[in-house]
Amino acid sequence: MRYEFLLPGRVSEMVCDAFPELTTRPSPTGGTAMFGSVRDSAHLHGLLDRFQALGLTIVELRQLPD
Repeated sequence: MRYEFLLPGRVSEMVCDAFPELTTRPSPTGGTAMFGSVRDSAHLHGLLDRFQALGLTIVELRQLPD
């Protein structure tokens, strides 16, 4: 499965480096889009825990078509 995480504002290079399995791009709304393959629910929860540990807010999370 592929997921997209939308965050408000631009993220630093350090944040991008913390998610090597995700591709990071500016979103059209001025925030940041991070997306990529997620193996299973444990991997998804691990990603969400990493976002939380870094103090990041996810404004939208959606599953993408494969």
